[in-house]
Amino acid sequence: MKPLLLICGPTACHKSETALRIGERLGGEILSVDSVAVYRGMDIGSAKPDLSERQRVPHHLIDIVDPDDMSFSVAAFQQAADAVLRDLDRRGVQPILVGGSGLYCDAVLEDMGYALPADKELRIRLEGEYDADPRGFFDEMARDDGPSGEKLHLNDKKRVVRAREVFLLSGKPFSSFNQQYMTAQRHDRYPAVRVGLTMPREKLYAAIDHRVDRMMAQGLLDEVKRLKDRGYDRKLPAMQAIGYAQLYAYLEGEVSLEAAVDIIKRATRQFAKRQLTWFRRDERIQWFDCEDYEEAYRQIKPYVKETIYS
Repeated sequence: MKPLLLICGPTACHKSETALRIGERLGGEILSVDSVAVYRGMDIGSAKPDLSERQRVPHHLIDIVDPDDMSFSVAAFQQAADAVLRDLDRRGVQPILVGGSGLYCDAVLEDMGYALPADKELRIRLEGEYDADPRGFFDEMARDDGPSGEKLHLNDKKRVVRAREVFLLSGKPFSSFNQQYMTAQRHDRYPAVRVGLTMPREKLYAAIDHRVDRMMAQGLLDEVKRLKDRGYDRKLPAMQAIGYAQLYAYLEGEVSLEAAVDIIKRATRQFAKRQLTWFRRDERIQWFDCEDYEEAYRQIKPYVKETIYS
């Protein structure tokens, strides 16, 4: 199999545009590693490639599940990715992984375990406890698992419940399973060349603000209205994604539109910091500071040529 090319990093760092140029150059196909782009109908907020971009370079793992499919998991994503990679290998096509969802990147590349299998009965009970008192439930989870309490958001029901479930089943904090990361790095599932894109923090934050304004201009609010009108409950894990959760709150009269947009920008900046923290753990990633995709492409092209085709 050809080594996979991973292009990762925080949001708004021109990963998608750079991957398109690299894909055209290599004759490759793109596997999206984005935990929101997997959902149908969530297009603007996940910055999915449009039709013209998909015609330039074929994309995979986009629009593979409905927002209310509660059975979808990281393990399911891994299986879908493996199927795509087998097909690309059979056709001799260069795979290019692109995105900022660190857990999904690891699901494809690393021999990671996913803590413990779910316990259906316990999960149902914990979900009921969460629904009855989200704040109390979250605080209880955080007392037993401080790192998860710092990382997770109160409204992220799926992951908060899962963290509590893992602790009750194993007696160990969910976050402790992440300590297996360095061990897992020594057991790659696929050979890969890893590229990270970033930029100075003040420029990154400005790019994030511009990106959110552009999404609003493109019709993100109308997109959220359509999802709401189709009956997707705001408590669904998919609807906890940045942009969607805040605009649901606006549509239900909890905040003004201006406040909702400001919260989206702030949440996205916080998310970018978490993305950088996640990817910085992997010392194999070669980082490039790039303020636009033309610059990113110029820097990455010789590195990819040297590492993949040397």
